[in-house]
Amino acid sequence: MEYPEAIAWLYGRQAAGIKLGLANMNRLADELSLPPGKMKIVHVAGTNGKGSTCAFAESILRTNGEKTGFFSSPHLVSFCERIRINGKPASQNTVAHGIHTLKKLTAEWQPQPTFFEISTALALMIFADEAIDTAVLEVGLGGRLDSTNVLTPTVSAITHIGMDHQHILGENLGRIAYEKAGILKPGIPAVSSPQEEEAREVLEKQALEVGAPLEFIGEPWTGSAVSLPGKHQRWNAALAAAAIQSAGFNIHRNIISQGLGSAVWRARFERISNPGKADIVVDGAHNADSARALLQTWREVFGNAKPVIICAMAANKDIATIIALLSEIADNFIFPSIQTVRKTACPGDLTRLVAGQIPGQVTDTLSGALAKARMQGKPILVAGSLLLAGEMLALLDKNPEQYEPSEQ
Repeated sequence: MEYPEAIAWLYGRQAAGIKLGLANMNRLADELSLPPGKMKIVHVAGTNGKGSTCAFAESILRTNGEKTGFFSSPHLVSFCERIRINGKPASQNTVAHGIHTLKKLTAEWQPQPTFFEISTALALMIFADEAIDTAVLEVGLGGRLDSTNVLTPTVSAITHIGMDHQHILGENLGRIAYEKAGILKPGIPAVSSPQEEEAREVLEKQALEVGAPLEFIGEPWTGSAVSLPGKHQRWNAALAAAAIQSAGFNIHRNIISQGLGSAVWRARFERISNPGKADIVVDGAHNADSARALLQTWREVFGNAKPVIICAMAANKDIATIIALLSEIADNFIFPSIQTVRKTACPGDLTRLVAGQIPGQVTDTLSGALAKARMQGKPILVAGSLLLAGEMLALLDKNPEQYEPSEQ
């Protein structure tokens, strides 16, 4: 099976939607004997900062000489980004071979495994074949019923919990925190970012019930630079360092500092080199909390400069709040249509949410939006969705044909 055929089959699993539950994943893990017994696992849940925390943790481990695996979602440009060995995406041949194996294995299963279940099993298969030392796993959605939660980790970590995916996880912070707390395991050390009182109480209660020693970090990382900009990233860096230490790795602070200073995680206030022209920043902010962090970082880096904001969003987000927040720094908005099968907010509807004194316009394509923005000679900020960020990075990297839009 070649890569295009394999990815087409895997993407076909998305038609069934998101189905949380562990039955199929437990069966996959049993039949494939996953994960290998010697593999250590850093398991990370939360609302915002999961990917950054995972990237920091993986970089620390790799800097220390560990052979690492890193499973994350969603991808930005290529599905292969979701499965990394020593910081590099798995090859298309490796991914295609694994998908072919899983397709044959599950051909007669009812119900069929979902897109995310197959993706998780694929990552673990590749990690086993590569004989990695430690896997860093980002929870896909929630935690309690997420496919990654069939594993017993070496340490569990929970980033800041906020309001997102309420239609699946629950309509209040306590209910969402309960789903995130589902990754806590008996006797397995756990660390958490500071939480709002409602979320903290839920985490503490769940940790006590299952017998998981839980620690809350008390301060951001200080004393050395971190590679990702913004004060919030220093909290993610501190959480990653605390998780590594709680897992029992004896790593010198200098190594931790090197790892935090060299971690790469794209579309997190990523400044694109644009010699002689205005800066372009691509950020995956897609909920209210991440939009607030984006605003803070923009002001830290650009002061009072107002950007042209290229914005697109999934339809199920808190669109009005995000537009209101971005309007605080916007010179004007451009709302393009983007390449995705996922339901997105209508660009015309978004223009009506912009404050009256701030111009907003619609374009049919992202490339058209970028051309219009560049004509203005102002800094450009791309934000509102990881789908938007991925398509923009493919465009800016001059590889638009490699963009693989995904619904999940």
